[in-house]
Amino acid sequence: MIKEGNVKMTAKEFYETIGQNYEEVLERLAGSEALVLRFLKKFSTDKTFSELEKAMEARDIEMIFRQSHTLKAANLGLKPLFEHTQVLVEITRHGGSEGIDEAFEKIKKDYEEIIRLIAEVE
Repeated sequence: MIKEGNVKMTAKEFYETIGQNYEEVLERLAGSEALVLRFLKKFSTDKTFSELEKAMEARDIEMIFRQSHTLKAANLGLKPLFEHTQVLVEITRHGGSEGIDEAFEKIKKDYEEIIRLIAEVE
């Protein structure tokens, strides 16, 4: 269920919306809902995705690898984003470039949806 407009949701509702297990994320962060909220908000302001976009525009494979790996590591139980980012990491790990545009488009779609939803978390 996707909430629309200015309707606010809890962190638990956010994870339910993206089809992920909130309890697992909560456990990873010492059972602290405040930490979950803090890291979600921090993720939404992190510059890694914009740096990945710049690397894609420049076709800088080494930087694409680094930024996609960082974005993957910044994962907070954001499984679809993690999975699509992992594809880009593997393509570029040894300097490859075939399929990077398709992989990036999936990442971009996931990222934009996640950022939109994080903005609704209170």
